[in-house]
Amino acid sequence: MPTSKYFAAIAAVGCFLGVAVAGGPSVEPSKSTCQEGSPVAKTKNGTVCGTRLPTFSQDAFLGVPFAEPPIGDLRLRHPKSFNAAYTAYDATSQPPSCPGYAGFDVGIGPLNEDCLYLNVIVPDCNDAPGKKLPVLVWIYGGGFDAGGIADPRFNMSYIVQESAAMGQPILGVSINYRVGGWGFLASKEVLEDGSANIGLFDQRLALRWLSENIEAFGGDPDQITIWGESAGAFSVGYHLIGFDGQHDNLFRAAIMESGTMLGPAIQDAKTLALDGGYQAMYDNVTKVVGCDTAKDTLECLRTVPYASLFAAFEPQVYTPILDGTFLTRSPSESLAMGKVAEVAVLLGANTDEGTASFWGPRGTLQANDDVAAFIQSLNGGGLTQSEVDQLLLLYPDIPSLGCPYGTGNDRFADQGWMYKRGASIAGDIFIHAGRRGTAKYFAQSQGQKNNPVYSYRFDQSPWNGTEELIATVPPVYSTHFTELIFVFHNPSQDLSNYIGPYSSYHQLSKLMCRSWISFVGNLDPNHHHISGVPFWPVYNLESPINIVYRTTDNNGGTFLEKDIYRGVQLDWWNEHWLTLRS
Repeated sequence: MPTSKYFAAIAAVGCFLGVAVAGGPSVEPSKSTCQEGSPVAKTKNGTVCGTRLPTFSQDAFLGVPFAEPPIGDLRLRHPKSFNAAYTAYDATSQPPSCPGYAGFDVGIGPLNEDCLYLNVIVPDCNDAPGKKLPVLVWIYGGGFDAGGIADPRFNMSYIVQESAAMGQPILGVSINYRVGGWGFLASKEVLEDGSANIGLFDQRLALRWLSENIEAFGGDPDQITIWGESAGAFSVGYHLIGFDGQHDNLFRAAIMESGTMLGPAIQDAKTLALDGGYQAMYDNVTKVVGCDTAKDTLECLRTVPYASLFAAFEPQVYTPILDGTFLTRSPSESLAMGKVAEVAVLLGANTDEGTASFWGPRGTLQANDDVAAFIQSLNGGGLTQSEVDQLLLLYPDIPSLGCPYGTGNDRFADQGWMYKRGASIAGDIFIHAGRRGTAKYFAQSQGQKNNPVYSYRFDQSPWNGTEELIATVPPVYSTHFTELIFVFHNPSQDLSNYIGPYSSYHQLSKLMCRSWISFVGNLDPNHHHISGVPFWPVYNLESPINIVYRTTDNNGGTFLEKDIYRGVQLDWWNEHWLTLRS
């Protein structure tokens, strides 16, 4: 159960929309009424009992089930709709997080296979009774290997609070989905069983549940925006191309921070079996837990004790694959064929993405041959020697051109003599090229009036020069993940990723948070009611513009730029996605 300190930390100011307050005595969820005074929502499954967040003037519904518990025979299967009826479901405490790894699971509470729940944060809205509010749905990152809606950094109360304060209230929703081997196990056995990309199907089922039930909380099912960062942003990108772009009106807009559908390689039925493919990882797991001699190894994995399977999955890192159902072809092919959902888009990247420890080749690139080998290894190999040579020319050994950008001739040689060269390559292939390619696709393929596209570049370093779990050893600068705490507008000083003590940082956070809220409600980020800020124009091919976010203490603050940085380099990646299996 959350403590009173937790609720004090997650409260916000708002607009609650016509959700009834239950009367009667305090009862257990198995009885017929909610606790007296608690907010309630009447979903298709029954009455959900929430909790009041008085500090924020909000109601919270925490741990609402959207799928059957994926345990027993439902382990390692696509989620099954939650069809049980309830009379008074207790949604007053954070749900467990799905089993995860890699350090990103720190601080997100207990892990449990029974984890397919979502949270809904609802602001007060007494001045507009009955009005349905736009909905912002958060899909967490964590490399498809960890994450959870209980993570206090991703507390939706603050962004919902800010929406009410600016007179544009929204509902905030966050959804759990399975990660690691639990959510993305892949092999020929998994494909034959029709059980690939479990985590993506978890997300999709949560969106379907919201489409059917969000009105019960005061939300508008026709005004849902899906939002993610890193693996969450890649997830959003996959929803845009998923099912050949048929999104069944489950969302009208998408926000992608530091990730799209382009960049990382995606394995398919053929590449699963190659050296380094997921088949070998699957075979190793079955051997470790004693299922390798079973007639049906996947069915055997469903019977293995949780602790044993958790340990067997721990060394493995899986990501989505081409399963023939959710993802039917490579993302670049989907874009080329126009098999993409037609929605409004806001997307962007951080200037120095490549300094993240897991992207950049720290301590390994000393000479030109090292850089060549690094390039050849990208996305599992596949580039020809000629293509490697082209990239060596496009990313020369000139420190002033490397990442972190704008740091002159400093090589950061303790990380490798050619570290900046490799960090630039890594940031471009995994994030920057995909951001530009995706922005251009939506700008040229959709009607700007109904489905506008907005692009940003985040150019602010963390206040203390480190980014927990991302880049704790210099150089850091505006690395991966640094923008996210600004958008959530979470001021908590005890978080590992604190905004900082400076007022300029908090002003930048307010601007970004309000711009995202404005996009959710208006499909236009400019209704933020903050003066002295450049108007953020729609991205178009004739004049592609990014808004660049900086504090007023950093070279004059936020400004606009023409989106032409590293033009030849980013064009090269966008012309070679098929070779790179993206």
